[in-house]
Amino acid sequence: MKKFFQNIASSISHFFTKIMTILRQFFSKLGETKFVQAISRVLGYIPNYLARVIPYRQRKKIWGVVFVLPLLVGLIYFFIIPLIVSVNYSFNNVVIDQGIKLEFVGFKNYIYAFTEAATSSGSFSEILVQAIIDIVSDIPVILIFSLLIAVVLNSKFKGRAFVRAIFFMPVIFNSQAIDLAMTSATALQQTIQSTTNDLFAQMFSFEDFLLNANIPVGGVTFLGNASAKIYDIISYSGVQILIFLSAIQSVPKHLYEAAKIEGATQYEMFWKITFPMVSPMMLTAAVYTVVDSFLTSPLVTFIAAYNTTDKIASATLGPLTDFGVNAAMSWVFCIVSMVIVALVLWLLSKAVFYYDE
Repeated sequence: MKKFFQNIASSISHFFTKIMTILRQFFSKLGETKFVQAISRVLGYIPNYLARVIPYRQRKKIWGVVFVLPLLVGLIYFFIIPLIVSVNYSFNNVVIDQGIKLEFVGFKNYIYAFTEAATSSGSFSEILVQAIIDIVSDIPVILIFSLLIAVVLNSKFKGRAFVRAIFFMPVIFNSQAIDLAMTSATALQQTIQSTTNDLFAQMFSFEDFLLNANIPVGGVTFLGNASAKIYDIISYSGVQILIFLSAIQSVPKHLYEAAKIEGATQYEMFWKITFPMVSPMMLTAAVYTVVDSFLTSPLVTFIAAYNTTDKIASATLGPLTDFGVNAAMSWVFCIVSMVIVALVLWLLSKAVFYYDE
C-alpha cells in the first residue's frame, strides 16, 4: 500500500515537472521572437534612458518615493482629510440642503452629547463612564491571564499545538463575519449562558467563598466581576497570549540553565527571569487590550445607533444635527481612549525591564 501511494505521488510530480518544462521552453522561444524583443525594447527605453542619465543614488530615492506614494495618498485621502472634516463637523451644525452647509455652534455638540444624548440603553455619559470602568478593570485581568496561559503553553506536554490553537480560536470567532453568522443564534446563546450561570451559582458562590476567607470587600467585588466575565476575558486574550508566548520563547535559554544550576525553583525563575524579560511586551499587549476593549464596548454601538434623525431638538441649546453630535461623540471617544493608552503606558513603563540596559 505504501509503495502504491509512493508511485502515485511520483507520477503526479513527474507530470507537473514535465508541464513546467514545456512552459519554460515555450516562453523561452517566445522571448526570442522579433515581435517580443521589439516590445521589450520599447517598454525598456525609458527605464534604460533614466538609468543612463540619473545616478544610482538618485534612482534609489525616486523609486523610494514611487513605492511610498500610494501609502501617502491613502493616508491623506482616507485618514487625514476625514480626520480634519470630523473635527470641523464636531463644532458645526451640518445641514444637507443642496450640498453640505456648516453653521458654527462652538461646543454645543459636545455639551449636548454629555447632557442630553440618550437612547433606550442609557445616556452617553453613563455608557462612557461604564466603558472606562470596564476597560480599567479588564486590563490587569487580561494581562495576568494572558501571561499565565502563555507560560503554561510554553511548557512541553502532549497536544501543545492543539491547546494553543484552542486559545487562539476566540480571535477568529470574534471577527465580524463570524459575528454576523452567529446573530441568528443569539436567543439560543443567551438561554445557554443564563442556564450555565444559574447552574454554577447554585453549585458554588465564588463571592461568598472569598468573603468567608476574609478577603476585603473591594477585592471580592473585583474578583467577582472578573469571574463573571471569564468568557469575555478568554475571548479577548488570544492576541495577548501570542504576544507573551513569542516574548517567552525569545528569552535566552542560558539564563534558565544558570538559574537551575544555582538551585532556583520554577517560582523564582518566573519572577526573576520570565516576568522581567517579557515586561517590555506588556506595553504592546496593554495598548492592544485598551484599543480592542474600546472598539468592542457598548459605546461604539451607542454612537452608531444615535444617527437616527436629521435634526435634534434641544430645549437649552437650540436645534442641532446628528452629524455634528456624532462627530463630537466620536472625538470624545477618541480622546478618552488616547488618554487611557497614555496613562497605561506611563504606569507600565515604570515597571519595564530592558535586558540590553
